[in-house]
Amino acid sequence: MIVPKVSETEVLETDVLVVGGGIAGCFAAIRAKEAGANVILVEKGNVGRSGYSHMISGILTYFDPQKDNYNDWYYECLEAGQWLNDQERLPFSINECGERVRELDSWGVTFQKEDGEFLRMPGEAHRHARNVHLTNSGLQMMLVVRGEILRRGVHMIERVMVTDLLTSDGELPTSDRVVGAVGFNVRTGKFYVFKAKSVVITTGATADMHFHVSVPILSGDGRAMAFRAGCAMRNLEVLFYSPAPKDLNCAAALNILASEGFHVINAKGERFMHKWDPVRLERAPRPVLCRAIHTEELEGRGPVFWSASHFDKAAYHRMEMCVPIVIRSLTLAGFDYRRDKIPYTPTLEDHGPGGIRTDVENATTISALYAAGSVSDLGEEGVNPVVHSAIGSAIGGCHAGQAAAQYAGEIGRTNINERQVQLLKDEIFAPMKRESGLRHQEVRRHCKSIIARGLVGPIRNEKGLKEAIDTAQEIRETEIPRLVAKDYHELSRCIGLSNGLLFLELLPRCALFRTESRGSHYRDDYPERDDANWLKWVIAKCNSDGIRVWAEPIPFEKYSVKPDLTS
Repeated sequence: MIVPKVSETEVLETDVLVVGGGIAGCFAAIRAKEAGANVILVEKGNVGRSGYSHMISGILTYFDPQKDNYNDWYYECLEAGQWLNDQERLPFSINECGERVRELDSWGVTFQKEDGEFLRMPGEAHRHARNVHLTNSGLQMMLVVRGEILRRGVHMIERVMVTDLLTSDGELPTSDRVVGAVGFNVRTGKFYVFKAKSVVITTGATADMHFHVSVPILSGDGRAMAFRAGCAMRNLEVLFYSPAPKDLNCAAALNILASEGFHVINAKGERFMHKWDPVRLERAPRPVLCRAIHTEELEGRGPVFWSASHFDKAAYHRMEMCVPIVIRSLTLAGFDYRRDKIPYTPTLEDHGPGGIRTDVENATTISALYAAGSVSDLGEEGVNPVVHSAIGSAIGGCHAGQAAAQYAGEIGRTNINERQVQLLKDEIFAPMKRESGLRHQEVRRHCKSIIARGLVGPIRNEKGLKEAIDTAQEIRETEIPRLVAKDYHELSRCIGLSNGLLFLELLPRCALFRTESRGSHYRDDYPERDDANWLKWVIAKCNSDGIRVWAEPIPFEKYSVKPDLTS
């Protein structure tokens, strides 16, 4: 093997380092810059064109205090979230979503309007809540947001994969604080050392392991680096399963379909959601819709389809403005969505609740480290969002950026541990120094078999979850150390593969611990929701002696709204 020479090292120093260039990272950088901090924004791909943000299905949730009842929205969030919501985070989640929409509108993001007013319609899980619709999916939105980053003079570095956090004590996991990060250019191999007073992680979900809408750039890097540093994770077991077009690599477009009143039908042509949610029908919360579809399949009434053949011309026009990429993907696959039934099935979609634990300021459990967007736990959502993830990510980014800038302004200059930097550099480039070994593609196939065999699927049990853990551990111990890369792009895939594998180990560990069914977490050996014993958050953390998982009772004594456990 011809090993490319590792390029020079560049050391950069800043107040706030933002890792990830989706909507959460962009808002974090903007708010930190507005607060007077020096900001560096680092993205593995292109800011505004990476991750999920530019692929969102054209909707943003909008609370209007002049038209909406706050208490109705609040209770709707708790009901959809099945009381796993972090209620300290709920008020700003509801109150600020309209503010963020109006801010995006003022920047030039285009929305569907009638007589100059935002067109508001109910979406998935909504009775009282409402969404507004973009006119060109998330792509136009993110290009506008990228422009705001540039206009404010944020130092933007693209094509650099941040791999690990630096800590004041030089240890991972740390008992102190974060002081920066390291990474490399995925094209040239140039090594970067970032010294920072505070760090915001906004690297998104772990979507590289999915069979549906696999996004290689979303390999779980942020969660993995935070976990190695000792951050607590919360509620990973309730990550989404979402209905999606079967065997098609496109977004589900669930919210716009729900807004327009699509039908979900079984192989007999029957609608069946009235048996599961007689009020919202196909607008039922995502876990309910997935469970219903999976039940139809298991009981022999599959396959299941969605149909929009009954929409009127205005609905088709709104659809085609809102999700043009989805419509194009369906067309390329040979479907005319105005006429054809589209095959529909539950698929793992890691962009919902569960991730790095954060508080009301989006601070993690490690000093100087913040997280926002789908990399974080999105604790306000419970098991299913009412304020949907894109606008929730923007809100979280604002809080993280403001808090990170304030923290940076209160401390002095940071120092890094040179020994830690060198050890991490050696580890990062190790796959390029091996003469032979395993390519990332074959190891990734083995990793994906955990999902393909249904071990962490819509229906789980102790046997399958233990098998998933054993398989993940075997891969980590016997295959990851043998990964080989021929160039820096392959190196990024090798590192991303290792990071994604962590997700496939933590998810079943947490799911094994929660001995009930709730949201997308359904166990056939514990099929009932158990509020008496499981109104708890499941926490996972990396200690010096390995991974620890435990349950933490939800602190309802601090909340004004409490569940009724008498019925």
